[in-house]
Amino acid sequence: MLCNEEMRKSILSRLQGYRYEHSLGVERAAIMLAEKYGEDPEKAGTAGILHDITKYLSPQEQLNLCEKYGIIPCTVEKSEPKMLHGKTAAAIARAEYHMPKDICDAIACHTTGKNHMTLLDKILYLADYIEETRDFPGVDKARELAQIDIDSALLYCYDQTLTELVARGKLIHSDTIAAYNDMIRQGVSWRDK
Repeated sequence: MLCNEEMRKSILSRLQGYRYEHSLGVERAAIMLAEKYGEDPEKAGTAGILHDITKYLSPQEQLNLCEKYGIIPCTVEKSEPKMLHGKTAAAIARAEYHMPKDICDAIACHTTGKNHMTLLDKILYLADYIEETRDFPGVDKARELAQIDIDSALLYCYDQTLTELVARGKLIHSDTIAAYNDMIRQGVSWRDK
């Protein structure tokens, strides 16, 4: 068992308000996607409840965790420290909850994506985007695509995220660009779905 009841209570005690409900929603969405696409539902659900465990921390606290765990923030992460919560949550998952590498890797990239994502990586990224408390333009299309093809759904999410970041004049993480390009190189499309 990856996450016993005591561990689950400890994890959930670190989450409050919306983040608590969101993490439970991600857990449910990740389990659903894992069952649909052939990944271990327990791993996916565990990644789901752990993925935002450090999201509530201040930018300085994020940077302090980076220093503690040897995480070297890139330029984009230094200017947007909240983006570090994937990497810091993965470090906490590993150090405090002794989670396996594949779960920690999925948590680390759930915000940005990355090149050559595993099925578990894709499931967590997508579950975070489509879970039931999310309500923003385009989420229904992402949910629809998630039922048809995980790669098409993922590419759609990247498209929406990149469009929003450009519209807001925000920096774009190189891992997000690499993830998008990886999907395009593989011939993935969502427009014909």
